[in-house]
Amino acid sequence: MKVFILHPGKANYPEIAAYGRRLRTHGFEVFDGDLDAYARFADRDVCILWCIMGFYRALPPARFVIHDYRSLSVGRLAAVKDRVKRVLNVRPDLRIFQNERMRDAMAFRDGVRTLLLPMGVPDWIFDPVDAGACVDVAAGGDVGAGAAPTPAGRFCYIGEMSRERGFHNVLAAYRDARRDEADTLVLVGHPEPDIRAAFAGTPGIRFVGRVPQADALRIVRSSEYAVCFFPYHRPHCFQTPTKLLEYASLGKKIVCNDAPSNLRTANELGIQCHVTGAAIFDELFPLSRIRARRPDPAAMKSLEWGRVIERSGVLAYIDAVAGRGPRV
Repeated sequence: MKVFILHPGKANYPEIAAYGRRLRTHGFEVFDGDLDAYARFADRDVCILWCIMGFYRALPPARFVIHDYRSLSVGRLAAVKDRVKRVLNVRPDLRIFQNERMRDAMAFRDGVRTLLLPMGVPDWIFDPVDAGACVDVAAGGDVGAGAAPTPAGRFCYIGEMSRERGFHNVLAAYRDARRDEADTLVLVGHPEPDIRAAFAGTPGIRFVGRVPQADALRIVRSSEYAVCFFPYHRPHCFQTPTKLLEYASLGKKIVCNDAPSNLRTANELGIQCHVTGAAIFDELFPLSRIRARRPDPAAMKSLEWGRVIERSGVLAYIDAVAGRGPRV
């Protein structure tokens, strides 16, 4: 049986790789791509089409269609966009949501079966650290001999750096804070150009760009504190902060702003983060104020993607479609 994972092609969805690995282990052939790639896919009529959801008024044929809502709409009029999707998106055979909050926000009432598939972390995140590994992240290179050492700082942040999220205020607070000259903030991801231009010359701030997930987490391992900055507004207030899960699975001390999703996730997992206001660094120094504890990675093993996918029940549905199990 073949599974095609349909996605926009431009967004960063770590779920796609995780789904592929677990489905292949389960005995399925897995493909992925955007609508153009699916239009060229020869086995559309007999495959399972797993859609990472956006807006699909119509879809090419498939044997079984899954709509997977990993995020709700973003930007202006986000709630209106979600209402339009509720009314106009083509009807699937099964819907998946990241959590109950996103399911309830979308509020479908058409009788389609629903599963919850929460966010997870890569299974390999719990593997022993290769102390000899190094990577030239600035150049996007591979681990190997002759590469530059892994960047490390007092603080490390992975994620989006945009004015829409207010991240420029976080960097301004770090720039203006009374801190040790040796303190550094390593930033992993692609900042908006004006943010990079405004802060690239700031002592202690280092932009290393976008790197593969394994390299990004290697940078986190090498830093003292991991920073989880999450927005307060829709749709982020419904979502789980993936980076907080990854930081905890690495056993890092976590500094986070008081966004509802950060607080809820830390409470659910029993993680003692150091919680601040929106700008984080305007109230963090001196470092003796920080009251974060290292989580036990062993206590986070239930977050492995393989286990999360297994618990969701989606494999039973796919087995039933493929004739490998009872109907569900």
